[in-house]
Amino acid sequence: MSTDNNKSLNDNCTQNEDEVFPVEPHYHPVHKFTRLIYGFFASAKLAIALLIIILLCCLAGVTVWRGTESLQFIFKTLWFNALLVLLVINVACCFFGRIWGRRVTVISFGMILFHLSFVVMLLAVVYNSLFYFRGIMRITEGEVLANSDPLNYEDNFDKGRYFSYSRLSWETSLVKMHTEYTVDGENKRAAYQIEIRDNGNKTDGIVYITHKFTYKGVDYFNEKEGYSLLMLLADKSGKELYGAHIPLQSYKQGDGFDYFTGYRENGVLKKDVIPFPSIPEKPLFALRTDYMPSKLQERGGSLQYLLFPLDKDGLPQRDTVLAKGNAAIGEQFTAGDYRLTAKEVRYWVGMLVRYEPGKPVVLTSLWAALAGMIITTIGRMLKRKVK
Repeated sequence: MSTDNNKSLNDNCTQNEDEVFPVEPHYHPVHKFTRLIYGFFASAKLAIALLIIILLCCLAGVTVWRGTESLQFIFKTLWFNALLVLLVINVACCFFGRIWGRRVTVISFGMILFHLSFVVMLLAVVYNSLFYFRGIMRITEGEVLANSDPLNYEDNFDKGRYFSYSRLSWETSLVKMHTEYTVDGENKRAAYQIEIRDNGNKTDGIVYITHKFTYKGVDYFNEKEGYSLLMLLADKSGKELYGAHIPLQSYKQGDGFDYFTGYRENGVLKKDVIPFPSIPEKPLFALRTDYMPSKLQERGGSLQYLLFPLDKDGLPQRDTVLAKGNAAIGEQFTAGDYRLTAKEVRYWVGMLVRYEPGKPVVLTSLWAALAGMIITTIGRMLKRKVK
């Protein structure tokens, strides 16, 4: 009985030595299923199909849909990011399946480092697209704004599907704008001193055209700038009723700039009125101002006022003028039963707040990929010398 069993075992071993791996009839069904899954992810046909689909999506994103529409319908969707993840898995299986079990040399190590960096970089791109944030926060000198409040950003802010505003759990204040700011003798023109307030802790930073400020992985860049008026409203007896900062738009005109109340539509600046006082207060009239800066005194100059009444729906009646005239900064302008005073001129800055958690990984992966290419090249050069 024992002799027959040993003979049968020896016959199986001899048969297995002559067969080519893998031998499907003797392969365990669970392992066979795993092999089928691996074969699917390592398929060259899958790689070609994914590359074609992703390429077509990118073409549609720059032709059929553009701007925010391309982000909404393609690049920020889960299915597109899933395609990128599937491509990463495909590349990893294709490459590492080929080198598995081989002897590690200088050449193969460089290739492993290069392809591993490529895989990590693609994963970081996907992660970044799901958790990033970009928004412009307009801050006036002395103003404190909460980064976690989406209302403090202009309408063109953008974020990943899974980004949470709790990630920006601090406040930002513009302490002062410094003109003619120099660094190592080089004039940077303007610099913005900001202060971060985070649970009682304060951190100062400086931002100018070639220098960003980073706090907890969030970058601050100066995007645009302009003037802001501290406008006070009083009754005819002089009692102050309301005060607010009014940011002015800036438009390049010849050798200088025009500064006025208005808005930007499709990239075009337009002069227009604003309700004053502003919501949530009840507006009393529509106000338009044009600021003419003084060439002799910083933050000095004069204003041109133009006031219109509001109809019952709160819309300006542009065919009727309540008051019109000029007044210097700090002087009163009489508008019927009210007095308007631009008490002071301050600067505002449109600060680009950018959070890109995958960007450091992408940059590191690029350097690692470059190192892999160099190592592989050196290994091949040494191999040729030996021959």
